[in-house]
Amino acid sequence: MKLVHVAFIDRPKIGKSTLFLRKVSENQFNWFEEKRSGDEEEIGLHAPNVEEAIGLARRTLKELGFRTLICGFRYTLPERDEHGINALFWQMAASYTAPGGVYFDEEVGHNCFVQNSSLDALKLFKQLKSQNRI
Repeated sequence: MKLVHVAFIDRPKIGKSTLFLRKVSENQFNWFEEKRSGDEEEIGLHAPNVEEAIGLARRTLKELGFRTLICGFRYTLPERDEHGINALFWQMAASYTAPGGVYFDEEVGHNCFVQNSSLDALKLFKQLKSQNRI
């Protein structure tokens, strides 16, 4: 299952927990919670696209302080847009593993690159890549 994005919540008496949005099928995006063992458990939140999945999690988990990981800004090429848009985790990963940082994004139909990712995002990217979880 493709890792699409990452978020965090704060569970009472447990603390910070990591959530992974994964593409289960063409029109199915599910949220999974990372357990202490490193396994992932589905939490029952799913939607037909990324935007709805993030919105659903934001509404449902707002009491737990739901927040997404800052993965930088995605810019399209050949003409770089002025401000870019918030990048998803998979876009950051694609950019940082591509030669020169440029990857082809099938969803937008252009070459793109990501910059200004947070240190937390880069650290998690390296960790998940070394564990073959991306």
